Amino acid sequence: LQALREKIADDDVFFRILKTYTAKYRSGTATTADFTALAERISGLDLDAFFHVWLDVPEKPTTW
Repeated sequence: LQALREKIADDDVFFRILKTYTAKYRSGTATTADFTALAERISGLDLDAFFHVWLDVPEKPTTW
């Protein structure tokens, strides 16, 4: 999450993502795709490459 926070570079947007996510899925089930889509929608950024490196690549990322 800290890497995402730094990628977005706007604490207000980052915390809006977290608050929206927890409120929306408080009583239900969410997927990783739900989180990534919400993060992209709220931030207005294309985060596909970022999430790919952090979630799909077996090696630990060295940069983001």
